[in-house]
Amino acid sequence: FIMAKQVEQLEKEKKELQERLKNQEKKIDYFERAKRLEEIPLIKTAYEEQRVHDMELWEQQEEERITTLQLEREKALEHKNRLSRMLEDRDLFEARLKASRRTVYEDKLKQFQERLAEERRIRLEERKKQRKEERRITYYREKEEEEQRLREEQLLK
Repeated sequence: FIMAKQVEQLEKEKKELQERLKNQEKKIDYFERAKRLEEIPLIKTAYEEQRVHDMELWEQQEEERITTLQLEREKALEHKNRLSRMLEDRDLFEARLKASRRTVYEDKLKQFQERLAEERRIRLEERKKQRKEERRITYYREKEEEEQRLREEQLLK
């Protein structure tokens, strides 16, 4: 009997604990839902405020970028106008420089052509002498071979 009472008491305590936990869970859920319902409008207003702030910041930065680009363009035009006055001097300087370099190039080309012609002439002379010597050697060799052949024929007869 006592055991049954203890088991019954434990079951009762277990049910009460589960009931308390269930009630506590419901309270927490209700509290969280209420908190979210209160937060949603606040989050929306904060989002809108942030979006407006971001849009204003973007517009401000875009204006600054445009004004900076306009200033840079104006400076570039001033620089171009200032340098355009020197255009004739630059062209004259380039023409002089190119002319002097062309004369140097032409002089070097002329010297190279002269050396090339001289080298060709020397090589042609050497080749002429070499061919003449080769013909002379082949002539004497053929003559000697012919004489040798004639001697051998004479010996054979």
